[in-house]
Amino acid sequence: MVKNSLIILTFIFAFFQAESQSFVAKVSQSTVSTQGHFQVSFQFEGDGSGFKAPAFDDFMVLSGPNKSSSMQLINGNFSSSTAYSYILRPIKTGELTIGSASITIDDQLVKSNPVKIKAIGNQQSRNNNQQQQGQQQKNNQTPSDDLSSDVFMKLYVTKKDAYIGEQLVATYKLYLNAQVVRYIPNRPAYNGFYNQELEINPSQEVTQEVINGRQFTVATMKKVVLTPQKSGKLEVPPLELEMVVRVQDNQRRRRSLFDQFFGGQKDVKIEVKSNPELINVKPLPSANQPSDFIGAVGDFSLTAEVDRDQLKVNEAVNYTLTLSGKGNIDLINEPKVNFPVDFESYDPKTKQNIKLSHAGTQGSKSYEYVLIPRHEGQFDLRPVTMSYFDPKSKTYKRASTKALSLHIDQGDGAYGNGNSYISAPKKEDVQIIGKDIRYIKTERPDLKRREDQFFRSTLFYILAALPFGIMGALVFMFSFFKSQLSDVAGLKRKRAASIAKKHLSKARKMINGNDAEFYDEISTALFGYVSDKLTIPTSELNREIIQETLHSKGVSDSLLTRLNKALDECEMIRFAPGIVRSKEEMLTATTEIIESLEHEV
Repeated sequence: MVKNSLIILTFIFAFFQAESQSFVAKVSQSTVSTQGHFQVSFQFEGDGSGFKAPAFDDFMVLSGPNKSSSMQLINGNFSSSTAYSYILRPIKTGELTIGSASITIDDQLVKSNPVKIKAIGNQQSRNNNQQQQGQQQKNNQTPSDDLSSDVFMKLYVTKKDAYIGEQLVATYKLYLNAQVVRYIPNRPAYNGFYNQELEINPSQEVTQEVINGRQFTVATMKKVVLTPQKSGKLEVPPLELEMVVRVQDNQRRRRSLFDQFFGGQKDVKIEVKSNPELINVKPLPSANQPSDFIGAVGDFSLTAEVDRDQLKVNEAVNYTLTLSGKGNIDLINEPKVNFPVDFESYDPKTKQNIKLSHAGTQGSKSYEYVLIPRHEGQFDLRPVTMSYFDPKSKTYKRASTKALSLHIDQGDGAYGNGNSYISAPKKEDVQIIGKDIRYIKTERPDLKRREDQFFRSTLFYILAALPFGIMGALVFMFSFFKSQLSDVAGLKRKRAASIAKKHLSKARKMINGNDAEFYDEISTALFGYVSDKLTIPTSELNREIIQETLHSKGVSDSLLTRLNKALDECEMIRFAPGIVRSKEEMLTATTEIIESLEHEV
């Protein structure tokens, strides 16, 4: 009897443990065309880490992974769930399989169920769509917290094959079928590209688009002009957004006539990520590359002019060389100019008028030289040439200026037959070549004894060296303090605990005050401490990065669990006030967490 009871208890325990660690894969539709797309989501309850998606060998990833999480309070019981979702498109027909994803929950590796997808051709899809639309209207279930089919982002590039220096434009568009409360974008790193971001206003760059019978609001979130700097496969990185969207909560119990009429709403925090794009960057042709090629890729022209064509010897004339066109004009070197040896020239003054638009970079660069002729006569300024690569014709082309003629007359200071000129003496030409006879002084000199003189005495040398000694000490002190202050990351790490304690001190004063302000100080103390201690920028700080970084530094799992619990409660207070620990317990727990992290990190 006891043995049978133990067996029954074991099965019950295993059932509830499996239920608490459930990791389920779901798809929005089981039949899809090769021209359509569907959404697959991997959902689990509680906290998990180390999510690993399956290999989507038979599918094209249009968006994802998009992470969403939600918290609910039902009859006094709090629960949280998380989902990773993708938007996929089949690349072939037939019965396809999405393998199992994996994640670690409570130190155990859990795998999701595999999912079968039937991929059909375009014509067969049209017949099935009419049946599915009627079925969807009947089912019309309450919206779940997985919003990847309602909110997703795509990356578009103007070209996927380019030469080094050939510009392309990357556009990130957000597709919305939900109300956005707020969002925080990241800053992608464009490795291998020279990038210039276009100024846009997402609230103004809005259009409407119908996808699979559903209307979406499309907002342009980011536009970047990219110029490849090396050959090979270069990736245009995805853009990530941390968002809070507001959805209808039809599962919520109606507490009043107002709720029954209008329906409840809840805020859901999600992470949206666009797809990356690979750009095949080809090197510029090395065969027949001109000697005057200066790295220009695009379409360019050269002009030259002088402010006057007749002047005298030793008078100045302004020579202006202007480079105009469309392409990587920001990165072009100065064209080589050769002036006649009879002219003295100075380094040019550069002016530029460059505009960045949706078509790329275009404008002009001007180089203004000052020339001074040293001989009279008729002089020709030879044409200036430069070569550039035209990606449209895939050939090198040459731009050239016209030849200019200058007539130099004899100056007022010139002499002889015009073959010599007046030149300003150089410093190294002035030398002392001898000494003249000195006059005998007839007046009585004012003589003093050497011992009575202050000049060249010990005190004289001490006082003379004192300013240099003081200056050297000041330079040393300045360098020392500068080196200390330049280590911003080190200063943040040292001051992380003291700054966090200041926020905790403010929170202690608010124990009897507003709940939101109290938990804002607690959240600021925790996130601020982790950001400063781990030198992670606030814009890149999220729960996964905190978990991975602290785990890599050897922080114990129990401390990580306490930290996650405190962060969850700070977020919960906005959605479900009254179910977290008391303020005193929360303040004590936060202080202990920061002190423990100070010893372990």
